[in-house]
Amino acid sequence: MALVQATRDKLLSVGTARIAAALVKRGLRRQSLPGLRPLSPFQDALVGVAATAVDACPPGAVLVMESSVTSAPVALLTRRKVAGVVSNSPLRNATEIARVGLPAWQRPSGPAPKPLPIEAGDVLFGDRAGLIVIPADLAGQIAEEAVEAMAYEEFVAEQVASGGGVYGLHIPSGENARRAFAEWRRLRGR
Repeated sequence: MALVQATRDKLLSVGTARIAAALVKRGLRRQSLPGLRPLSPFQDALVGVAATAVDACPPGAVLVMESSVTSAPVALLTRRKVAGVVSNSPLRNATEIARVGLPAWQRPSGPAPKPLPIEAGDVLFGDRAGLIVIPADLAGQIAEEAVEAMAYEEFVAEQVASGGGVYGLHIPSGENARRAFAEWRRLRGR
């Protein structure tokens, strides 16, 4: 299953915190992968569908594995233009992976129990704030909700910057806030 480009773009635009908030609204509170760290704090954000076999990892997917990866698979994954690698172990050739610019997440201290089952087809998103698993069937909805939340945060920030307060705005609970936000969106074509 490939990730729709519009969903990918939306996820890249919002970040881990907004994605996590959208998942929590659906009762999915344990979707983060604690203990896994980005190989480099300067690497690009990672988003793609999980694949569990090197030879079957298609372009745009994220290889998810329990072990490390050697030079040959790194060359193959780079040539295939995969989105990145997530390892539940330290990456032995971290320098090479960083050099080729392949976004990678690793558990720096050695193998550990899986923090969360990742199924082939799930969507992984990682940035400097964390790494999160999005069930495949919810990826489009989660992306849309996160983009909507980001737009609302921009609306609130503009209201505050123009002298307003956050009372009644921070959570769009009142009819006045909903109307003001709808008008703000209309004026901006959003």
